[in-house]
Amino acid sequence: MATAVGQLATEVAQTNPWWRGGRWVKEWVSTDPDLKPANATDLGYVSGCLDDLESGRLYLLRGPRRVGKTVSVKQTIEGLLEDGVAPTSIVRVAADGWATKDLRTLTSLPGLPRRRAGERRWWFLDEITAVDGDWAGQVKWLRDNDSGFAEDTVVLTGSSANQLTEAAGVLAGRRGRGEGQADRTLLPIGFRGFARLMEPDLPDDVSLGLTELRSPQAEDAFDALIPWLDVLVRTWDQYLHYGGFPVAVAAASAGQPIPASFLDDIFNVIFRDAFASSQLSAGTTASLVERLMESMASPLNVNSVAEDVGINGERVRRHLEYLRDAYLIWRCPQKAPKTWTPREKSQEKVYAVDPLIARLAHLRNAQRVDIDPTVLTEMLVGMAIHRHAYKAGTPWADETFLFHARTPARKEIDFVSDRLDGVALEGKYTDRDKWTGEAATVNASEWDGILVTRSVLDTTSNAAWAVPAAILGYLLDS
Repeated sequence: MATAVGQLATEVAQTNPWWRGGRWVKEWVSTDPDLKPANATDLGYVSGCLDDLESGRLYLLRGPRRVGKTVSVKQTIEGLLEDGVAPTSIVRVAADGWATKDLRTLTSLPGLPRRRAGERRWWFLDEITAVDGDWAGQVKWLRDNDSGFAEDTVVLTGSSANQLTEAAGVLAGRRGRGEGQADRTLLPIGFRGFARLMEPDLPDDVSLGLTELRSPQAEDAFDALIPWLDVLVRTWDQYLHYGGFPVAVAAASAGQPIPASFLDDIFNVIFRDAFASSQLSAGTTASLVERLMESMASPLNVNSVAEDVGINGERVRRHLEYLRDAYLIWRCPQKAPKTWTPREKSQEKVYAVDPLIARLAHLRNAQRVDIDPTVLTEMLVGMAIHRHAYKAGTPWADETFLFHARTPARKEIDFVSDRLDGVALEGKYTDRDKWTGEAATVNASEWDGILVTRSVLDTTSNAAWAVPAAILGYLLDS
């Protein structure tokens, strides 16, 4: 974007049509290129990631590209206008390609509508992590030296975990005071949200805490969902296929395949964005993603992946960090023997954040390996725990509370955590009545076990319980 003041003012006015008020607000909602397709799906999905914004605070909204951050920003603006906030006090810009100096130019731009007496602005700076230069330092300077901006409400969105984590430190003390979380994360729609979009009649008054997984409350919650077991199992299988990116959810609702153009968009999020500084070809990128996703259920052997793909181990490690920084994967370290900390020099597990990411190589080329439903289920159980912890206040970037563990017989247990109150989770996506044999590993551990099944529910055993993934995911996820 050009930094000439007149041209910048023109472009900002063009992208903030609600400033005109009246019919222009309705026209903007009905024609905006982001809001129009979202409204056309009839899903009625609103993420809620920017609910309860408090005046004067500075928020960071993070998450992968194509997950709907811009739509959420615009839906939030629409809500502010409906609540009577003055249209001219709301400023949104797409900061892709800007330089840091453009931020200071923007806040002092003569072409902005004048503030009314005592009025505070609402700033929405979209994809701030794409700004060239020290954008966090510039925002800090503005909060320190621009008296108006210092008291305004500011929402910065981005797709780089490293940049946003660093920015949170730079901006410490300049984010305003309030009760709610100032760091927000938007991820693909979780199973509970997906299921209620597909089946709105599912009960919404039943849930579980992480410490209640083997409690009387859990048994009551399971009983409440038994009448819906067939619906939940069917919907879980559907979720394994589509995942939670809003475009894919809309396709699921319409009974259509995920658009090929959207699959290409997600691949380009990896190839051209997350791997922007890489020299991997498109073919090697696809092979690397395919090989990493194949390995999700096992501790990752980086050197084995490198040998299979034809690159060296250091490049694999670097690209894992690229994927993590883009919110496309998360890591599950091995638990140390005596403490709730990662075991040093051990192999971690790596999971995708969504089935579409896990299955992307296959969805774009049917000759590439698809991911087994058991592996996807394991991945999503871990995601449900992460989502639940995030909702309770754990930062999304915290990868040191959920672990995989090794039994004395050197068998792997999928998930353990001090937050689970002595419960370990093991996934075996089975329908078999002789499921107790599948629970041998978790029963050999020091924890009470839950075997995550496809459709078997059994809480009568003195050893592990069997709980369908769809029920557990519905009760924990968001």
